Amino acid sequence: MILHRITSRAHTHDLSGTGAMLFGGRWNQKGTRLLYTSENLSLAALEVVVNLSADKLDRSLFCVELDFPDYLKVDILKTLPTNWNSYPHTGNSTEVGTNFVKNDGLCLKVPSVIIPTEYNYLINPSHADFSQIKLVDTRPLILDKRIFQHLSQ
Repeated sequence: MILHRITSRAHTHDLSGTGAMLFGGRWNQKGTRLLYTSENLSLAALEVVVNLSADKLDRSLFCVELDFPDYLKVDILKTLPTNWNSYPHTGNSTEVGTNFVKNDGLCLKVPSVIIPTEYNYLINPSHADFSQIKLVDTRPLILDKRIFQHLSQ
C-alpha cells in the first residue's frame, strides 16, 4: 500500500519520527518516535491544513509517498479511547501510540479526527521491519489558492 505524509522540504527524507518525539501528537506522548501517515494524499493535506496557520502553508511543503509492503503487519485500533477526537487532544489518545511503540508494534491504523471514516497510519520507525518501508516519491504540495482565502478569514 502507498501511504502519504506532508512535511517541509528539509524533512522529506527524514522518516525518524523525531518531530512526533519532540512535540508529541494526538496519538503519542513526547519522547515517543512515531511517523504519522495517511491513506490518501488529500487526507494528509487536510491533516496539515487544520494544524498550520495560513502563513505557514506555502510552497515549502512536500508530499512524501511511502511504499508499505502488503506482507507487513498493520494493527487496527478497535476500541477508541474516551475523547479520542477532542481538541486539544488528551492523554487518553496519546497513550495509544506510545503504548503501541512500547509493545514493539510496527503500524497502527487509526481513524482521522477530520474525517473519521478515513484512516491515518502510525508507523514505529524503531521497529525491526521498518527498513522494508521505502520512500518512493517526493514532490511539492500544490494547494488551490482558495484554501488560503478560507484560512485567512
